[in-house]
Amino acid sequence: MFIALSGCARAPGLSPTPVENDPSIIFPVSTGQGLVTVGGQGKTYQLDGEVLRALRIVEQDLFPAGASERPCWARPEAHTYRFTRQGDIIFVYVEEDLAYCHRQAPAMDSGAKYAISVDGRILRRVIGSEPDHGVWRLKTPEGGTVIVITEPGVVPGPSALQTPDSGIVRIVTEPVDMPGVVILERPEGVGEAREAEPGVIPGLTMLPADAGVRWEYLDGGLMAVPQPTSLPLNDGDGGVPR
Repeated sequence: MFIALSGCARAPGLSPTPVENDPSIIFPVSTGQGLVTVGGQGKTYQLDGEVLRALRIVEQDLFPAGASERPCWARPEAHTYRFTRQGDIIFVYVEEDLAYCHRQAPAMDSGAKYAISVDGRILRRVIGSEPDHGVWRLKTPEGGTVIVITEPGVVPGPSALQTPDSGIVRIVTEPVDMPGVVILERPEGVGEAREAEPGVIPGLTMLPADAGVRWEYLDGGLMAVPQPTSLPLNDGDGGVPR
């Protein structure tokens, strides 16, 4: 169950929580049984202390004490907070509430995701455009499609489903309905990484802007590695303060 909150009270004087950033933790891409919004009048809600502590930790980490005269969009109350609990991990998603500050688009590089343990540790944190696992729609050998989660920065090749160590860490079986999740697709005609021609110098010998690849040194040689299609940037005026 997910809860959308309008903000959390700050507890002054607490020290920042250490961040472990465990790359094996994958943020959920499904809302499970749906999303429940807190705030309806005439209803009573119950929130356990471990979830409340996780939300406070997120606020203290993302909006540290001491910053004065913040613009409206950089305040905790100008964001929405969703969470889901899976085992001993509480996943928290933070997004700008555009209506709160009468904005048309979120600030550049805003938003964050946290994985908080029930004992109050930040196990993983992704802020703005920091690297995160990719969600891809791939074609199966039978002609259908399947959605997979890959390691951060990995662009799965055409034969990734049949290739060991292709970077795929999970095949998604549940609906991908988590707000903010972007499903990527490989552009048609982009193949596997290919070896560069003799004399190619990355940065000097440039690939075309629309090549969909970049130079990388792999297996002792220079390779042109396919890249995901670029996503448009928001016309914002800054990022979430840290």
